[in-house]
Formats: sequence, C-alpha cells, structure tokens
Amino acid sequence: MTVEIYGPDSQPLPSGLRQAARMQAARNRQMAATVSGETVTRAAYQGASYDHPSFAGWRAGNYSGQSALSQSRSTLVDRLNDVARNDGWGAAGTSRLVDNIIGAGWKLAARPNHTSLNLTFDQVEEVASQIEGLWRDYTQDVDMWCDAERTKNMAGILGLAARTRFGPEGESFGVIVWQDDAPLFQTAVHMIDPARCSNPKGTLDTEYLRDGVAIDGYGAPVGYHFRKSHPGDVYAGNTQFWSWEYVSRATEWGRPIVVHAFDPKRPGMTRGASDWAPIMRSIKQSTDYEDFESQAAMLNAIMAAFIETPFDPEEMMNALDADGGEGTIGKIYGEISEAQKAYYGAAPINLPGVRVNTLLPGEKAELTKPEHPNANFEVFVNAALRKVASAVGLTYEQLTMDWSQVNYSSARAALLEIWRGFTTKKSSFAAQFMAPIYRAWLEEIFDKGLIKLPEGAVSFEENPAAWCHADWIGPGRGWIDPLKEAQAAGERLDRRLTTLQQESAEQGRDWKMDADQLAREARYYERLGLKHPSTFEGSRPARKGGRQNSDVDPDTEPENNVNGHSEKSARASRHPLGIPQTGRQKR
Repeated sequence: MTVEIYGPDSQPLPSGLRQAARMQAARNRQMAATVSGETVTRAAYQGASYDHPSFAGWRAGNYSGQSALSQSRSTLVDRLNDVARNDGWGAAGTSRLVDNIIGAGWKLAARPNHTSLNLTFDQVEEVASQIEGLWRDYTQDVDMWCDAERTKNMAGILGLAARTRFGPEGESFGVIVWQDDAPLFQTAVHMIDPARCSNPKGTLDTEYLRDGVAIDGYGAPVGYHFRKSHPGDVYAGNTQFWSWEYVSRATEWGRPIVVHAFDPKRPGMTRGASDWAPIMRSIKQSTDYEDFESQAAMLNAIMAAFIETPFDPEEMMNALDADGGEGTIGKIYGEISEAQKAYYGAAPINLPGVRVNTLLPGEKAELTKPEHPNANFEVFVNAALRKVASAVGLTYEQLTMDWSQVNYSSARAALLEIWRGFTTKKSSFAAQFMAPIYRAWLEEIFDKGLIKLPEGAVSFEENPAAWCHADWIGPGRGWIDPLKEAQAAGERLDRRLTTLQQESAEQGRDWKMDADQLAREARYYERLGLKHPSTFEGSRPARKGGRQNSDVDPDTEPENNVNGHSEKSARASRHPLGIPQTGRQKR
C-alpha cells in the first residue's frame, strides 16, 4: 500500500523533501532517550537541551534584533528613564559616560585628504586652519545659532545627544534645519526625543517600515516618521498628539537632514537598544534591597522596645467560669488600656534627653536587637554595581567614585582598559552624529565662498568625502602620575614613536593652538625683556641614557598610589611620629 503525502498546495511532496524528513526522523530517534518513562530529546549541546533542570523551563523565542526591540522598546525605555530619574547609580553612570566621552565639548582638527583634492599637504593645512577658525565661530557663538532651540552651543548639543545615546534610549536623533534669520551660518541642529520616532498612527511594522524608520531593500534608512508631539505630552489643546511628519534622511543632492546615532547589536536593526537594558534586573533588585534594608533599619531605630503584659481577659473569664455576655471582652480590653495609660502617665522619671517609665506589675520590656543593615549588604550592593559598571563601560571606581582600594598599578591598568572603550564609543558617535552635521555645515561655507581655495583644488561638490575628513579632540585621558607620564611622552617623541598631535589630542588639546599660544607668550616675554620660563637653567631635567638622572633603580622603585607619591619612600623619609627627616643629618 502506497501512502501519498500532499503539501499545502494540494500537490504530492517532492521526493527530496520526503527523504530529508526521513533522515531527520532517524536523527531524532537516535537522540531520543527515556527519562522517568517519558521520551525526551537530548540535544548535542547541553545548552540547547530541555532535560537538564536548569533549562527545562527556558523557552527563548527566535527574534530578529529589530523585532525583539520593537516589541519591548516602549516599556524598556520607560523603565530605564525611570531609573535615570530616580536611581542615583543610573543617573551617575550616564553622567560619567558623558563626562568621559564628551567632556566640555570637542575641538575640530580638520584633515582634508590632500591626495584626492589635488593639493599639497601644506596647502591643505592652510585650508584646514581656515575651516577650524570658522568652526569655532559657529560652535562657540554666544547667541547659540547652531542650536535651533537657541539654548545650547555645540558642546551642549553633543552632551544632550550623548546623554540619550549612552543612556536610557540607546540612540539619539537630530534634524539639521536651515534658519534664514541667522546672521552668519544658517545650518542649525534641532534635537528630537527618540520617543517621537514611531510608525504613523501606531501601525504595525511592514517590509519597508520598521519602528518609525522607512528603509530600502538593503535595510538602509531613507526617511523617518516623527510624531509632532511627545507621546507623554498629554495636555488640553495638544492638536499635534496624533500627527506625524515624514522627514527624508538627506536631500536629493546628498546634504544630511536626519542625524541618527545608535549601535546596532545585530544586523538589520534600525533602532538602538540601550547598554543599560541587560542590567535592568540587577539595578532593580539592588535598589529594592537598599530600600528594604533602609526600612528595616528605620523600624529597628523607631521600635526600640515592646511591652509584654500578662493580662489576658479571655483566660481570666474562663478561670472564673463567667459569661459576661456580648461585648464583655472588648470592654475589659478598653478598661485595661485606660488603666495602663493612667499608670504610665502618673509619675514618669525624666532625665535630660531621656524618658524612663515604670511598668505595671507583671509587665516586662523586650528590647529589639537591630540586625540591619545586614552584614552582607555592602558586599551584595558592590557586586551589583560592578556588574552595572562593566556592562556600560565604566570601572567600579568611576561609577561609585570610591577610590579607597585603588593603587597606582590598578589605576593605570583600569585607565588603559577603559580608555579603549571610551575611544571606541567616541569614534562611533562622531561618525554617526558629528560627521553629518559637519558635512552639512561644510557645504554651506563652501557654497558661500568663505574658504579661499588654492588654484586647481577639487571642489566640495566633486568630492565632499575628501573634504569631510576630520579628527575630533575630546576630553583628555588624564594622568595618574604626571611626572612619569610626561617623561614617557618625551621618550616617545624623542624616539619618533608618536607625534605631538597625538600626544596633545590624548590630553584633550590641539597642538597647533598650543604652538600659537607658546609663540605668543615667547614674543610677549621678549618684548618685556624677560627670559621665557622654558629657557631657565634646570627647567628641563637632564637625561642620561634616555632616562632622567636618578639614584633610584627603576626596577626596584616602590609602587606609587594614585596621587603619584611613593608610599614606601614617604614612610622612610619620616620619623615614626610623622616628622619629616629630609635634609636632617643623622646623629
């Protein structure tokens, strides 16, 4: 007897498909095992099995990066924003990230590609200086025309964008607008709350519309749907609450309009997920635990003692074999309470700051034994904070501002490791957020003829990418031991292992601006007939064999703490009572 199997198209299944089904069934039989009389399937990887107790109830859905985010984004962001508003660690973590990545703002170091612009390196440097000067005028304008809201300069715009990008939302939006009434530069940035980007009228995602982002066949964004009002702005007369506006990603000639910065966690994502999302549970549990411990400690402090009384009306009635009728027990309780109140208030013993009461005969006071905060409270909270710090790219010390357990070696290692993460975040954010704004502004200044170009130079319209090359100098890396690290920088420069530009940028400085300032200072000293400090004898330590002369063997030099002072040498140079011995003769 032949059994024919038909598919959903009412046609017999192909022979190849039937063969594949037989092979899969055979594999399933090989993997099957009997556990407690029930047949279960053993997976080749234990992590994919369901027979292990740890995985028995674990049913993880199969989501794409964007579908998982679209289903959960609203609730997730609302909860993370609540953490940022009400939890000290959440607010502190975002602030530390913004401080380390943005700081007081970024300086532009224009780097047009001279090889593709038909210019020499010196010609490009001259043009770059013009661009940098105009950029300072644009971004540091006291009237703040670079901001469409006229409340921030470019440093403020960057800080706000970074706060949403590295905070609860995990992304930042901006729209580059054109302001005709601006006095010099018409390009301005209007910051958009990420919650305003959504599908019109709350419709479901489609093939070319994902969570407010219109995409093409490759998934590249071509436009964005922005709600004209924040979904939380519920007030009388809000006519824009159910209105959306479509904004193209760029103009037809390539000028950026919408700036969208986020870190896609998986291919195909059109919106950003916050780095804080995986640690929400730890933050919530840690916060709840802190609240419970605080409440328990307060109760212990308030409820210091309890009075136990031997009076029991029910036992007394039973002993007398009396039946007082309905309400008798309640009446007795009331009389006892009145008697206690009168007795306690009759003759109290008052001492300064203390009140001592006598008890009724037979009563005794039971004092509570405070057991909060729990002995493991700090250990638990610190463990949770280390997880939080690691997830968002900070050290435990940066998040908590607790430097009590840090020495020179650990601080140095942490700084090097964390700095790589900050550099990566800064580079990605610069490429996604700052670069499009810079490109739009460059187009304007070239179009207005504010830049003097050498003869034969390639125009901006012909090759905008080559003109847009730039470095962004952010906050300095900082020094743990300034003397040692300055000496190390000098060694690298002497051995041609680095450049003055790179060393200055790591400390948040522009080497050209520093050189101009040094030249100005030298001319000023010369005009006054004074010697510049750099020419003083002994102003620079002599070097021997590439190192500063020292009687201390560098291989045996004691470990320093975070402020750069040698702990062992400091102790050795002092009397046990703390009196310095430096310069004193031994007797």
